Amino acid sequence: MTDLVEFNSPDTVVPPYGAYSHAAVVSAQARLLFTSGQVGETRDGVIPPTVEEQYKVVLTNIANTLAANGASPANIVKLTTYLVTPIAPARMRAIREEVFGDIKPAATMIPVPKLAAPEYFVEMEAVAALDPC
Repeated sequence: MTDLVEFNSPDTVVPPYGAYSHAAVVSAQARLLFTSGQVGETRDGVIPPTVEEQYKVVLTNIANTLAANGASPANIVKLTTYLVTPIAPARMRAIREEVFGDIKPAATMIPVPKLAAPEYFVEMEAVAALDPC
């Protein structure tokens, strides 16, 4: 990320368990982009049958939404993930790195009993910091 965001993990709290930071400090000059919850459904209406495949689609949908707004995954400040079906943390990191590269935004993962439709296993929201106009 540019000078718009500073990521940190204070040594006064438990170290991050994965590819995330405990805090993201956003410059006052940045514009913020908030995505709606993205689910594991492609633009063509295809919903993959596994949580891992849906997770990759979710990440791709977020990357595409960022690109449409002049940004990339490097602009992500915060991710919130809702999971009905668990994914092994190491596998989750590998898929995220494949789509987003080596980013470590602030992140939260929340297990939920269900999402908007029973065929959805994962949903994610993103907040990104964009360059000023």
